[in-house]
Amino acid sequence: MPLSNAIAIRSDKHAKYWFNDGSFIEATVLFKLHSSLLARHSTYFGRVLKGPGTDEGESVESGNSRISKVTVPPELGVRVEEFVSLLEHLYHDTPLSSKSPFNHVASILRVSSPSQLDFPGLHALARSYLEAMFSSGPLPFTHPDHLEEALALTTSYDIRSIRKGIYYSLVTTTDFETEEEEGKEEVNNRENTLANGQDGIVEDSKTRHAVLSPADVERCGRLMAGIVDHFTPIVFTPPTTPHMACTDVFADKWMSLIIPSAISDGGVYKPLETLEFIKQLDWAAEGLCPACVREKREEWTEEQAVVLEKVDRWLG
Repeated sequence: MPLSNAIAIRSDKHAKYWFNDGSFIEATVLFKLHSSLLARHSTYFGRVLKGPGTDEGESVESGNSRISKVTVPPELGVRVEEFVSLLEHLYHDTPLSSKSPFNHVASILRVSSPSQLDFPGLHALARSYLEAMFSSGPLPFTHPDHLEEALALTTSYDIRSIRKGIYYSLVTTTDFETEEEEGKEEVNNRENTLANGQDGIVEDSKTRHAVLSPADVERCGRLMAGIVDHFTPIVFTPPTTPHMACTDVFADKWMSLIIPSAISDGGVYKPLETLEFIKQLDWAAEGLCPACVREKREEWTEEQAVVLEKVDRWLG
């Protein structure tokens, strides 16, 4: 690759991303990289490497030559570890893929975003992998980890396709608590670091811990109330069928097969899972005719879709 400039993020050289044939250095940890590679993929670097974005009057000696230096403004909030994740993808060390863990996808999604280093193609790729990690339901419906951080990402980058599924998972699998004072202090410390004007990309070795905002906690509360109001009469009322004998089976069996689970396992708060449990029971063995088994399973599947459709309204 042609010689570039220099990108800095701490005054010492990065152990891995310091190429002898690099042409620009990025300041606080120093990265000697290939400007042509970054400028080709990044709107941000394409602009600063061609214009006044390089540090005026500043250069770095490299071998027998001097190369210009680019400092990423601290107000962009770029973190060292996330910039490294981006470089790992660009240099094919750890390319982003459908098997990438959440933290890797989230890091690249942030650092490649328009508000940070603006890699449009890579940002779209990271977004697609994030969407694939979280169900838009209702079938099959899973509850991945990192729900709070994923919700924050959907808000920051307007990823609506998976947002209501994440809210549903928060309500059914967590206590959806709001940010505690300790969490606020960590956020304030980070904001103060940026405000103090430290040069270059922010170095932060702490694990990112996302918490729900008060507004999201309120939405989760409304969602839970909506679910309970809607689903309680469904789960506590034995279904009817066109056949009296099959209706009698439900009347006889519903209390013993469904109600205990709805009470002990919180099934009334988990309509998608509870309906799936009801569908999977061997109703033919309990005495339902094949036609009624088929009809009721179709109705329960339709009800799962109805619940998910109503989530948006319940969230308000």
